Amino acid sequence: MFSEVKEGTTRILIPTQTTKSIFYNPLMELCRDIDIAGIAAFVSSLPSQKIPLTYIDALAATGVRGVRVAKEVGLRVVINDRSSSAYEVINRNIKRNAVEERAKAYNENANVLLLQNKYDLVDLDPFGTPVPFLDAACKSAKKLLLITATDTAPLCGAHSGGLRKYDAKPLNTEYHKEMATRILLGKVTRDLCKYDKAIQPLLSYSKAHFVRLIARVEKGAKKADDCMKRLGFIAHCFSCGNRFAFSCSDLMELKVEKKCEVCGAKIHIAGPLYINTIKQKGFCERVHNELGKRTLGKKKEAMKIVETSINELDIPFFYEHHAICKALKVPPSSISSLINALQSSGFSASRTHFSDTAFKTNARMEEIKSILKA
Repeated sequence: MFSEVKEGTTRILIPTQTTKSIFYNPLMELCRDIDIAGIAAFVSSLPSQKIPLTYIDALAATGVRGVRVAKEVGLRVVINDRSSSAYEVINRNIKRNAVEERAKAYNENANVLLLQNKYDLVDLDPFGTPVPFLDAACKSAKKLLLITATDTAPLCGAHSGGLRKYDAKPLNTEYHKEMATRILLGKVTRDLCKYDKAIQPLLSYSKAHFVRLIARVEKGAKKADDCMKRLGFIAHCFSCGNRFAFSCSDLMELKVEKKCEVCGAKIHIAGPLYINTIKQKGFCERVHNELGKRTLGKKKEAMKIVETSINELDIPFFYEHHAICKALKVPPSSISSLINALQSSGFSASRTHFSDTAFKTNARMEEIKSILKA
């Protein structure tokens, strides 16, 4: 039995009872809305193409994302799922939206399909970790990678598995959502570099139970080498909250202290992870414009995420306002007034999309505490 749902301007048949083989997650509509605007913004920035761009939704389930890309963006789309029952639903949804000329369904192993073919835009949206499909996706992608991870516990450091799956050690800090995003970016960076490809993050964000990356892929060994220099580590003191980022070369040259320079407690290290900027401001502005002119179910929430990302400082961690105030036993002011106070003191400061009660700043923890106590 099936029912119909509408996302954007697309109508999709979904099973009345979700199964493992035909999975539809309504909570990911927000992600798909941002994707539609993001893909449209990316395609519009490219020179005119003689050959139509190709997009693959490699793990499609009902095919909602791929069908939306075909209908709402107009790309040539491959929509794949290994499940034969999902394949049948995908075909029905392609016909339901009259995109047969642009969309084709496949019933293949995603890794086999990606290794046999190259696509301009490669999209991985698995149930759980993208790691089993990441190498093939990195080899296949020519221009853009879109990747989701929903196994946030190992990425955040809440559960073990970060080192085993992502070749990186996370720390369970209050900025764990950003750490998860940057560890995933670090893993994608290293996998792309194996094929002499470099990553340029265009929009990276985390919401609820997932991390989502939209990243440009650029070819060239020199670019790949330069990209590897954007990897590093975060040092965190769980005693006083002091934290800072440093490059891989600093660790190799043993330039990092083992004890906190503020309180003398042990310093804990997370990484390797991506410590450079995780978004491109111009791209985010184009995505924001695309969101504004489209019919979307999660338009308001999507625009808020992207707008905050536009103005977010490129610092690889953030501070939880209420947590610091609680430790200091002072009543929390508004985030806006704290940001103004930091800026008045000569520091950079901004909100972050990762948390409504957090902020980013280049001020150190002791300087933040001094301003909050004033």
